[in-house]
Amino acid sequence: MRGARWPALPARMRRIARTDGAGAARATVAAGLTWQTCTALLHTSAPYAGAVAALLIVETTVVRTVSAALRYGAGCLLGVVIAVPGALYVRPGMAGLALVVFASLLPARHGFLGHHGIHLPTTALITFALVRGHHPGELLSHLGEIVLGIAFGLACSALLLPAVRVRSAERALEELRALVARYLDGLADTVVARRPRDVLGPGWERDLDTALERARTAVDEAHESMRFNVRPVARRRRWHLDRRVLRTLSDVARELAAQGRLLDADPGAAAPGTRFAQPYARLLRTTALCAYSCRGGRPHPALPATRQALHRLGPAGCDPPAAGTEAGRLLRHLESALSCLSAPAPAPPARTTRRRARSPLRPPTRR
Repeated sequence: MRGARWPALPARMRRIARTDGAGAARATVAAGLTWQTCTALLHTSAPYAGAVAALLIVETTVVRTVSAALRYGAGCLLGVVIAVPGALYVRPGMAGLALVVFASLLPARHGFLGHHGIHLPTTALITFALVRGHHPGELLSHLGEIVLGIAFGLACSALLLPAVRVRSAERALEELRALVARYLDGLADTVVARRPRDVLGPGWERDLDTALERARTAVDEAHESMRFNVRPVARRRRWHLDRRVLRTLSDVARELAAQGRLLDADPGAAAPGTRFAQPYARLLRTTALCAYSCRGGRPHPALPATRQALHRLGPAGCDPPAAGTEAGRLLRHLESALSCLSAPAPAPPARTTRRRARSPLRPPTRR
């Protein structure tokens, strides 16, 4: 299994390099535009503050860039608000400096500014020095550079081909589907009086949890990359990543793990030679096929027949004593998985035609 993952490593490295390279290009363009604009408008020879602001706020997605811009701007604004009263009204100067540093470090260490909190005391110290030195023009120029850097960073992040992380999310969902289907099919093999860990491996539940977490993270990142995204591909491919599909696969994986634990604790619950073993194995294999086809649109055509076969074998909600046995619990979890798969997944949006349908009651207009 480890050897099978190595061929996918170069492709993953290429995707990471391509994403990081695009982000670095956007940050470079934003810093260059900020430098040129500050030189032309503010007449500053070295506008480092604006270029640094543009570099620091450009993130991988538009949403993260907006969040970084708000935190960066809030930190700089709080630094100015804290430093100006301390520089003007506190005497002597060392007492004012100590008060400004102490007052700026307290909010900077809280989490609402993130790693941009370091700019709060930095801006406070620069503001204190410029106000105490009677250089209001330099202070206004410094703040203007920061404003321009934030503006160009936001513009470049939103307009210069912002990232759409749809393929990675689709790939993670596909891996989750294949893993759930393979483990359901493997549980069918455990009917021959073997434990699930002997067929699926000792860490199969851990691998399933890892795949679930990877799929959740990838889908969240994909939805985040499509927010405020001006690229048309972000609007066309949004329906592929509906969270109901991920929720359905998560519920099926939970029922799968419950069945695996029951079979692991009591391998004789579905022992061969009984009337329950072979139909239960066939139901598991059909459920694996239905889980692998959970992509969007209608459920698998075999689901109604599978649910009927399950009810004929022994419904989970019945009153007979068999429902309280291990076999009854297995059927109950399997019925829950089939119920999750029976819920209709979202279908792709239909293309609306611009031509308005003519009403049959309204006669055509004559020219």
